[in-house]
Amino acid sequence: MKIVLSLIVVIAFVSSAAGQTAKDVKSESYPSQEVAITPATFFGPFKINGEKPKGFENFDYFILGYKTDADAERDNRDALLPDEQGLVAVRGQVSTVKGSLLDFESVLLVETGTVTLQHKRGLPTRLVHAQPVTISFSTVEMKGVKYVFRGEYLDEPAEEKGAYTHLNGVLSKFKKGKLVAEEKVGFVRVAYDALSDAQFAAEVEQ
Repeated sequence: MKIVLSLIVVIAFVSSAAGQTAKDVKSESYPSQEVAITPATFFGPFKINGEKPKGFENFDYFILGYKTDADAERDNRDALLPDEQGLVAVRGQVSTVKGSLLDFESVLLVETGTVTLQHKRGLPTRLVHAQPVTISFSTVEMKGVKYVFRGEYLDEPAEEKGAYTHLNGVLSKFKKGKLVAEEKVGFVRVAYDALSDAQFAAEVEQ
């Protein structure tokens, strides 16, 4: 008899919790267009999180932007909507520690699938991509050096190494066409003000 009563109590508790969860958690999905909605999240600037791997000491940051100056001047979000293949039209650069800029020779920013907004009472809204936004780029060659990257953006920043990683992937360095360094890295998004201060400090040291 005690066992039966215990089971009844457990079932009642579980049923109540399930009903409460259903009421407290709401979600809505829509086609992924987050680059157009919040471009700063994907444009950066992005620096390597933590100590730079061997071979990448001269790599400072990379940054994305609108494909054309006209779209940038108007902040034309429609220009950042993915096409039928999920491609978002952008351009970008890698900056070295000494301030040299290597334009992207090619770049693919891909946003496909859906996004789900999960609302849970008492907690911040979570944004979850059905498929991660991915990026790959290769720079032009400067003094025989070029960089290549393949990675994906995280739905939520991951705390590690004293900062928050927003993007994970594989960074490669080529010299005169030969692969000389390759490492898995995380990138942290930094403020433009911090970037300007770092550039100024580098110029003063030169």
